[in-house]
Amino acid sequence: MTTIPMRRARILVNPSARSGRGARALAPILRLGELVDGVRIEWQYSRSAAHFTELVQMAQQEREELYALGIAGGDGSVMLAAAALSELGTAQRVPLGILPTGSGNDFAHALGLNGGLSAAFQTILHGIPRAVDLGEITPGGQRFCCVASVGLDELALRRIHSSIFPRSMALNIYAALRALIDYQPRAIDVRWEGGHYSGEVMFCAVTNTRSYGGGFCVSPSARIDDGSLNLCIVPAMPKAHLLAQFPRILRGTHGELPGIILIQSPWIELTAVPGSLGGSSPMPLCIDGEPPSGALPIRLRCLPGAILMISERAAVPGPTEVA
Repeated sequence: MTTIPMRRARILVNPSARSGRGARALAPILRLGELVDGVRIEWQYSRSAAHFTELVQMAQQEREELYALGIAGGDGSVMLAAAALSELGTAQRVPLGILPTGSGNDFAHALGLNGGLSAAFQTILHGIPRAVDLGEITPGGQRFCCVASVGLDELALRRIHSSIFPRSMALNIYAALRALIDYQPRAIDVRWEGGHYSGEVMFCAVTNTRSYGGGFCVSPSARIDDGSLNLCIVPAMPKAHLLAQFPRILRGTHGELPGIILIQSPWIELTAVPGSLGGSSPMPLCIDGEPPSGALPIRLRCLPGAILMISERAAVPGPTEVA
């Protein structure tokens, strides 16, 4: 009589997600035990970013193949996992699932994971693997899952990462509003397939997902399986006007405002314009909510189907649906 091997799923926990609160939120799932719905659950906890990378890569190379590798963390953890897979240089064997315990979780929302941790855990056990897009930045080849941006996001992220308060949507909104007030527009040159913009901007975001920063719906028509990146340019404008329109950015209705540019393209190039305000200093790049790093000029391109994720296919929002 042939014995059918038991499926194995591993959950890799980033203990620092959401300032440590994310790991504590997993307690109800941990109480389910080691065997859930016929799947053996294994838990691992990373000690550092380097250790996290090592654990992701080891899971892909195990002789007894895993059914799924769940990432318990936020968008930064997903970005780190994507980088780890890229470094392997081989085809991805084990699909990734997400237990969204971060402060943002925009990539999880793009996968249709909007029902909380319990529902996300069930998706890891019973969901459908599907290939979705990532963005890639050159030079360097760094990948991103949600966004790469320049402009006032730099000031907002510096304030968030230096705050004594734990990360939250409220902190993100406060930091964005303060950055909007303090930021001095700088000129950039932006090129995409079939178009070009040059001028001063408040911010310029290249996204793979509809939202970033925990719900700022900057690219309302974006999908993670359309083979394109989404570009949002908010040009320099009176700050009082932009402050008054801030709620529209949260809702994703800012595309109706004069001057706002929302387009899709498989690639986008960003270059700082010499001689503009602050033009002699580097223009930092912000990636997936992490502290600013790198600088212009850069080229970003979509990598269609670059990562295998587990989702409820029917739950993935279409172009006109709201997650």
